[in-house]
Amino acid sequence: MLTAILADDEEIVRSSMEKWIPWEELGIKLIGSARDGEEAYEMALSLNPDIVMTDIKMPRTDGLELIRKLTDEKKDIAFIILSGFSEFEYAQRAMSYGVKHYLLKPVLKEDLEKTLLSVKSEIEEKHKEKNSQRGAEDRYSFYIQRGMLMEVLSDETLVEPIIERSRRIASFNPDEILTMIVIKAPDADRFISSMLPAIRKREMRMPVHPIAASGRIFLILDISSLSFLDELRNDIESRSGVVIDVQRGTPAELIHKFLKEARASKDAAIYDDEGHREIVRVLPRVKDDGEALVERYRKVLSGGEDATLLDDAEKIFSSMELDEAESLFVLMAMKNTDYTLLFKELGNVKSMEDLISLARSFIDHRIPGERDVFPVETVRKYIAENFSNPDISLKWISENVVYMNPEYLSRLFQREMGQRFTDYLNTTRVNEACKLMSVYHQSTVSEIAEKVGYSNPGYFFHIFRRYTGMTPGEYMEKNRKGNENE
Repeated sequence: MLTAILADDEEIVRSSMEKWIPWEELGIKLIGSARDGEEAYEMALSLNPDIVMTDIKMPRTDGLELIRKLTDEKKDIAFIILSGFSEFEYAQRAMSYGVKHYLLKPVLKEDLEKTLLSVKSEIEEKHKEKNSQRGAEDRYSFYIQRGMLMEVLSDETLVEPIIERSRRIASFNPDEILTMIVIKAPDADRFISSMLPAIRKREMRMPVHPIAASGRIFLILDISSLSFLDELRNDIESRSGVVIDVQRGTPAELIHKFLKEARASKDAAIYDDEGHREIVRVLPRVKDDGEALVERYRKVLSGGEDATLLDDAEKIFSSMELDEAESLFVLMAMKNTDYTLLFKELGNVKSMEDLISLARSFIDHRIPGERDVFPVETVRKYIAENFSNPDISLKWISENVVYMNPEYLSRLFQREMGQRFTDYLNTTRVNEACKLMSVYHQSTVSEIAEKVGYSNPGYFFHIFRRYTGMTPGEYMEKNRKGNENE
């Protein structure tokens, strides 16, 4: 159930709303009532409500300042403003903080109920979207770690380079200190499936997915206190597990310790957030022709040229069994290719011809020199070179340029750049339009719009004014007068 607090300096208003709004029936629980903005601010910090309904004019801290402070605290709160007619200017200012709902006093009961239901619907939709993004991110993290596990099981010298390469997209910090618990249990699948809810219940962070190898289970956790560790030991024993060892160290140090335990294994199992496992085979060490092929293929994916590469790959693959050839291809492609795409495509390989076709496809769709670069940098470069294409979209780039889940890429881009993909693309196009207007004074607005990727001049007009505060015509006139005065 969603929660709300009410802030109004008039006691009669607060008590009336507390009583005549059917909060529970609306699916909302009123958890606090404040007499002024300062009290509401402290209440919001401690109770973390989903909704804050506030008057504009209040003593100590007014409603506008309350909204600003909570917004600065990055609280994910939906605001409803209650204001008098004369305070509409204040309400307009609140809209700049993202506030969408305001009601004029005196408020009708049915209007307030309707607004609360609308806000509730918006919050639930946002939660649904966040859960979907989190699910995509968790799945992507699983694919990343599965690929990392395959690499380090095949070559222990790759541990540090892999962690360094993944520092911007893995769910752990290479320098943080984590705890690895080594466990023996009769049934690894059942044990891990029952342990995951217990770990989540205690809100323990698990930056590395559980792994089973050599008859042992490896849990790597961010454990902040010894009491948590004792509780976890009890949980493990209650599920027929036995703690063999507990180690502390950086991710790289713990992976090296894991490899000492798992070195004799022919395979390992890695488990996703639902407890489903996927087997990761220890890839054979390649020598001579195979080793040379790996290096040649990686260089081509990084932008090099090699006219005989695929012919030589076909000869080497043909001398192997299909599963052995697939393992060699994983080594060839893993460093320069998104793990999700690699394993998804390998699932479609049914013959040696399919494998050669896949190797060719990866080369045909490579981005020269960019495969080792963080995905956001690749997106930025692609926009810089293709902003004039009106069909650019995050979905198209995610599926055809960086081969990533669109929702995850969107989240990643906003986190790294501090703005949404759409805003970044529009800003780039508007900046380019300004450059063109400064040089080509005789061009029409429609011509400029088309050159920077807007097929609709009216939409370009709207975007340009939003990002510059001027219309295209005003900007061109300003530049023309500036040039005349020089």
